[in-house]
Amino acid sequence: MQKLAIVALVFALAACSQEEVELKSQPEPAQAAKEPSVLRVAAAASLREAAQEIGARFGAAEPAIRVELSFGASSELAAQLRAGAPIDVLLSADEEIPRALEAEGLGTELRPFAGNRLVVIASPAAAERVKQASDLSGDAVKHIAMPGPAVPIGHYAREWLTKVGLLQAVEPRFVQTENVRATLAAVDAGNADAAIVYATDARVATSARVAFEIPESEQPRIVYVALRASATKQADTAARFLAFLGSNESASILQDSGFTPPGASPAP
Repeated sequence: MQKLAIVALVFALAACSQEEVELKSQPEPAQAAKEPSVLRVAAAASLREAAQEIGARFGAAEPAIRVELSFGASSELAAQLRAGAPIDVLLSADEEIPRALEAEGLGTELRPFAGNRLVVIASPAAAERVKQASDLSGDAVKHIAMPGPAVPIGHYAREWLTKVGLLQAVEPRFVQTENVRATLAAVDAGNADAAIVYATDARVATSARVAFEIPESEQPRIVYVALRASATKQADTAARFLAFLGSNESASILQDSGFTPPGASPAP
């Protein structure tokens, strides 16, 4: 009986040893595919469609990179960068904000990449009575959607209104908005009678109409400037994205969205 027990134990140990060998001989599971690196790009609200296309094209060319986009007023995005938000690249709708960030040591590699121009839009009810600048102070316009002066579109719009001598007359009609897309939305929704927006934003209006084009001689200088955040941990990738932003492929995307080359005279 004792002999049988010993034999059984030997077989059990042998079975365990065999199982251990088999387990150890199993191939290691395939290593999970490496997650793509994330490049965080904060872009002016007016760039939404163009930036999405540029980001998609860049990602297709660099499959190891995933571009994560956020949109807002350039001034608000700059405030987020100053507060330590994880932003690798900033695409601003003006020159002043990137220059200020560079002077503060928060940005580098400034690159102008697009231009734009202003138009006046109006709700369908007001459009027929808003044909020139002076009509903004007329009876047809009770409310004008307008961001604050720190927002590039708010600054450009005030610059134009000052040039044509209307700022003081129409300022009491301003309805505060956050950025140019919120300004457009206010007119689209009928919450404002008119607004001054970029020509590129007027192209995506749902109900607002271009009431009139602002003459070239009255247009402010509008230049979009990109920068690499100094604190980015993706410096090389950010530099490659900026290079792609300056490529003919990106220029074509921007042109198709209605933007002009940086420094070019605005179209009439």
